Amino acid sequence: MAGIHIIAFLILILYIAWKFKVRFVEAFPVGCSLLVLVLYVLSFFRALSFSDYIAAAGGIAAVIFLLKKPKEQRRQIMGFARKELFGAGTLTALGMSLIVCFCVGGKAVSWWDDYNFWATDVKSLFYLNGFAHKYANVAAEFGDYPPGTQMMKWWFLHFYPGEFQEGLMFAGYYFMILAFLFPLLKTMKRRNFFMMVPGAAALWLFPAVAEGFWLDGCCADLAMAVIYGAFLCAVTDKNHGSLFYYGRQALFLMVLVLCKNTGFIWAAFGMIFSCGYQYLARRKEAADRELSGAVRASCEDTRTEEADGTGKQEEERKKTDAKGLLAVIFLPVLAEGSWLSFCLLNRRVAKLTGTALKMATGSMNIPAYQEDMVKAFGEAFLCWPLHRWKTIAVDLSPLGLYLLLLLFVYLLYRFHILDRKRAVYTGIFFALSGAVFYAFNLLGHLTIFAVETQYLEPFGMISSIERYGAPFTIGSLYLVAYFILNGTKPGVGAALCMAFVLLTTDYVSAYRGLIGYRENVNEILAEREEIIDESARTFLEKVGASSQESIERVLYLRDVSDISWVRNTYISFEAAPVSVMYGNVDTLSMDSEDIANAIRDAHAGFLYVEELNGDGEELLAPFLDGEKFEFERLYQVTEESGRMRLIKAEEIRLGAAQRIACGNQL
Repeated sequence: MAGIHIIAFLILILYIAWKFKVRFVEAFPVGCSLLVLVLYVLSFFRALSFSDYIAAAGGIAAVIFLLKKPKEQRRQIMGFARKELFGAGTLTALGMSLIVCFCVGGKAVSWWDDYNFWATDVKSLFYLNGFAHKYANVAAEFGDYPPGTQMMKWWFLHFYPGEFQEGLMFAGYYFMILAFLFPLLKTMKRRNFFMMVPGAAALWLFPAVAEGFWLDGCCADLAMAVIYGAFLCAVTDKNHGSLFYYGRQALFLMVLVLCKNTGFIWAAFGMIFSCGYQYLARRKEAADRELSGAVRASCEDTRTEEADGTGKQEEERKKTDAKGLLAVIFLPVLAEGSWLSFCLLNRRVAKLTGTALKMATGSMNIPAYQEDMVKAFGEAFLCWPLHRWKTIAVDLSPLGLYLLLLLFVYLLYRFHILDRKRAVYTGIFFALSGAVFYAFNLLGHLTIFAVETQYLEPFGMISSIERYGAPFTIGSLYLVAYFILNGTKPGVGAALCMAFVLLTTDYVSAYRGLIGYRENVNEILAEREEIIDESARTFLEKVGASSQESIERVLYLRDVSDISWVRNTYISFEAAPVSVMYGNVDTLSMDSEDIANAIRDAHAGFLYVEELNGDGEELLAPFLDGEKFEFERLYQVTEESGRMRLIKAEEIRLGAAQRIACGNQL
């Protein structure tokens, strides 16, 4: 089915490009957004694989659509498709996709946040064919993290449906990022190898100017950054009909809010930019019309009917713009609301959400080292390079890049790429949005992240500023690059953009993310094998890890002398799609009621206990009907009339098999 999916996706992009008279690379992120949203809807019904039928139906519909067209129009459509598919920008985009996917095919999960959620969750999606049911989601501490980027990872994993392939997950992640960068290739005119290769290299290196985490893991921050940047560019590109102009903006924001919990912040910034920019555009159009009307009024053949027609057109345009803006605001809110409602119904709450609520209610104890946190933030913001280490060329601090963005806007005005009003508005927007974000970032470290002591050092703080600030830094640079590339001299603009990227990017990380990672893959896998000890492997075998037949949530208990939250995280990744919660038992201070409460708090349907020190069997004996409790055995939890009981899971499966056999005999 991989070939059918890819062909259907390319047909979708071609149709968008033909329908709305845009370039193939401009339609790429629109098609990507539609694909993400379709998969998102299917995930609610555990029907992701139904996309196979949608892809096949789309291909058949395209053939029928083409055959039903008159011969001349069919020839025009085929000519358009041939021209777009073999254009320099398209060939560069498709070539980049193939090369990047091939290069990262051997990549293995290594980043801590991927183990915590981004890889573990998509592994669950892969095996469950959609979202887990209530109290069955993996990575329970990150339950309300949105699944936008996970959809594209699943799509690539689906190309090899038999087994979870970590390399395909990374391929899907990078493809989604590149898809929203491909519009920058629109200005590429000639199919010239010596132009296409540097252009592709600059596109890959561009995000590494200010963000490096994406090169090692699957964090959603860079995905938000490129989507936010693409949205800002879409707002300024008014050379399209209303449906494409507003529809593209709405799609981008819908995907943006589904990438991460903080996506709504950047969506809000985007909406503010859109409203202000379109207000300026309408004022400019009104001024142009007044000037044109004055010229026409001086002519003898000016007619009242023409003036009336112009007025009606203006009224219709205002109504269309109002409806378009309403869609841009309402549809992302609908997307965000659908996810939050799903999380509420299924009790999916992240620990950071809980921390934020405690902070809001004043019940959170904040450590008394805010002064050290502020000092670390100030030093990192002023002096430390965004890459966290020195590069071979220019190292930009957060403040340095912030000021440079304002300088770029001024130069765009000086070189007549932006008029005065648009330049002033863009500069003010950059200044205020950057200031608001960095203020939020500092406030977050003083409150939500106050207990995380790694941020007391400038290195830890610059890592946070770099990662969480990517939507501002990369998104703003994206808009500046778009203005330059669409100026009066796109060739010169392309050279200037490439020069900036080549002078400021992090080559070492960019190389490691694409090829250099291979040197450490065996070490990563060996470390994983070492952390997952023999006891954990026995547990994984008993719960049916990495299987399409997932059971309810399992509470995994170990002795209090064996506490390892690192191992727990690795076990959860290996166990997916099975949801696992962890606990430790002190046989000297705990009783059976404590065990029962732990099971209830975890909302566990199964219990697995490793051997405990002391009288562990007696502690668990009340849950059995006179039987001896067996360690390292999976038990199903049942509760009737307030009494909790444990039943051997193997016996349950045997009983079900016997009932099926009896039914067949009858």
